[in-house]
Amino acid sequence: TINELQLLHSRFPDNIRLFMAYEGDTPLGGTMVFECGETVHTQYISASKRGKEIGALDLVFDYLINERYADRRYFDFGKSTEQLGHYLNCNLIHQKEGFGGRGVCYDTYEWELGVRN
Repeated sequence: TINELQLLHSRFPDNIRLFMAYEGDTPLGGTMVFECGETVHTQYISASKRGKEIGALDLVFDYLINERYADRRYFDFGKSTEQLGHYLNCNLIHQKEGFGGRGVCYDTYEWELGVRN
């Protein structure tokens, strides 16, 4: 929600940014960026119908990857799975690959912690 995003930004004002493309005063699309050391993580990628027609997100990501964060080691588009990683959202990964991203599988481990007497 907007309240949750505002709370996050208030707690990390130097690490959370919003990047948007506009046509005049009309927002076309954008993404929220979380800066964390050598890694930049994008989330909440969205565009209007007009923004999709004219490639507004292409413009935003070209700027972010090749200019604003060109010095960072990792540019993370985030996960493209649903249902706790059991389902690949093909449309979502296709969009991210269109911006130059590639899929990476993460191993997940689970440990049961017992109580010692």
